[in-house]
Amino acid sequence: STQEDDFRLMDAGSMVAAAQESAKTMTTLLTAIAAITLLVSGIGIMNVMFVTVAERTKEIGISKAIGGKQSDILLQFLLESIILSMVGGIIGMIIGQSAIPIITHFDLIAMASSWTGPIIGFTFSVVVGVFFGFYPAYKASRLDPVDALRSE
Repeated sequence: STQEDDFRLMDAGSMVAAAQESAKTMTTLLTAIAAITLLVSGIGIMNVMFVTVAERTKEIGISKAIGGKQSDILLQFLLESIILSMVGGIIGMIIGQSAIPIITHFDLIAMASSWTGPIIGFTFSVVVGVFFGFYPAYKASRLDPVDALRSE
């Protein structure tokens, strides 16, 4: 018989498996994008903090010369890094929560607004600020007061 088949067999189990595989691939892709974004933002925070330390070397020297403790200087610069990352996290939360109504208005993706995601994202931004801000803060706290006062 040379007649062409005019029917198709579909297995619901294979459709579910394909959807699960697609969701797993998207999760992996989005996780990779998030990790790269956190790494790049962390490097940006570290660079900003190194510039801040370099610009305020004389101030650090004065602080140490009048009795400022190493732990106080470390805490000062670490708090600056944390505040910088907190501001970035808050801006990210605002942009993300503002995008949800826009996306759902155009029926691009069905989304529901929750606070779990933004809180996790904000927490990660603070952790990135602590992690990438520690080394510049540590370097600032270890500066020699005499050398710091001589710098221009």
